[in-house]
Amino acid sequence: MLWSAHSPRRSATGKIAAFLCFGGLIAAACAPAIGQPLKATPDGRRLALVFSDDFDTFRPWVGGAGVWRTTFRDGRSDDDYDLRTLKWNKEQQLYVDPGMRAHPGEHNAASDQHQGGRGAGRPLGLNPFSVHDGALSITADRAPPRLTHQLGGYNYISGLITSQPTFNQTYGYFEIRARLPAGKGVWPAFWLLPSDLDWPPEIDVMESVGDPTKAFVTAHSKHQKTDGTAVKVTPGDFHTYSVSWDLERLIWYVDGREVRRQPTPPDMHKPMYLLANLAIGGDWAGSPDQTTPFPVRFVIDYIRAYRFAP
Repeated sequence: MLWSAHSPRRSATGKIAAFLCFGGLIAAACAPAIGQPLKATPDGRRLALVFSDDFDTFRPWVGGAGVWRTTFRDGRSDDDYDLRTLKWNKEQQLYVDPGMRAHPGEHNAASDQHQGGRGAGRPLGLNPFSVHDGALSITADRAPPRLTHQLGGYNYISGLITSQPTFNQTYGYFEIRARLPAGKGVWPAFWLLPSDLDWPPEIDVMESVGDPTKAFVTAHSKHQKTDGTAVKVTPGDFHTYSVSWDLERLIWYVDGREVRRQPTPPDMHKPMYLLANLAIGGDWAGSPDQTTPFPVRFVIDYIRAYRFAP
């Protein structure tokens, strides 16, 4: 399957770099291919594009059509607030979308009886997703005071996208080009989870916790201690965060530069899907405070996945 939305703003110079990558001049030529699909990994492995979204529009998964689910897991009940946050991380936001309804506990009995029970009622119309100039912004903000009592006690709202209903793959090369937000308690990420909904394993292609000069790359497994690698990046700029995953090894890259490698854990040999989100709070990120510049935005230029070509 290939999901693709091509943007007219992409640089034509990327075609030259992609040709050089394909021809084997990899060291300096592959990294500058900004905006263009890759022909090879930075270390020269040939690639075939299988999933791509350049975000000229945002296509949520609704009614069996679209690309991106906006809740966790398989979405069997999108009104279940347990699918809209990670409680075990002690996150403080709900992942909302325009179709989300009030917390089931906040409906009065008459409304429940009239409109069908759990999760019934009008959608709250909260939309953390916007597209401008071919980039998707996921916006986190304080919950609107008028809706606080309908949001299950959560004080912040934000957004999550997953390819769970439309794309998964075992092994390959996965990348995001994005600009990181700043602010205490702000936690953007791009990661992979197993399609069988087990955990771990997990591949964190990129995470950041409030400091846009630093990104972290990590793998979670039942068979190894979890430790991340911190990578310095320039704040306020777009950077490309990637991982190469195969039977033998994981290799992470930032802007085409290798930043970490390790053996593939024994439990990381099954299909996984893509996620990108902007969490608020949690054990690692800490709580936001008066210095956090709400609203904050995680801006994504594109997300792509490749398989290794013969």
